[in-house]
Amino acid sequence: MSPSESAKKNEKISEEATVESKAFSISVEKQTPDLDGLIVEELCMGNPNGKKAEPGKRVSVHYTGKLQGNGKIFDSTVGKSRYKFRLGAGKVINGLDVGLNGMLVGGKRKLTIPPAMGYGAEGAGSIPPDSWLVFDVELLNVK
Repeated sequence: MSPSESAKKNEKISEEATVESKAFSISVEKQTPDLDGLIVEELCMGNPNGKKAEPGKRVSVHYTGKLQGNGKIFDSTVGKSRYKFRLGAGKVINGLDVGLNGMLVGGKRKLTIPPAMGYGAEGAGSIPPDSWLVFDVELLNVK
């Protein structure tokens, strides 16, 4: 292969890498909403051909909720019945409604939820006021 052919091949590979990089960063942006500080970490993508969690759909999840400050678990469904609710209907804190949107069945996410999308200045039960929350969530089913 001549030097000019080699340079063209490297240029093409570089362009492909740039395109792949742009596509990846776009998908990460879609999966990582920046609404009032919500952080969505995709731990496992789930089945690419599976059902997707969308507003109005009934979802089943397992989750563990912790206080970000000290890691204390305040609630968990692991080892218990799955938790079912209609996504986007306001039946759970806003951070879960927003953070689960677009998730695929079998997927796992870590959601770091700011107080404004959690329990706010009031807190709830063992959750102090103005607490940041961390939820490890697995999407089990979508109907």
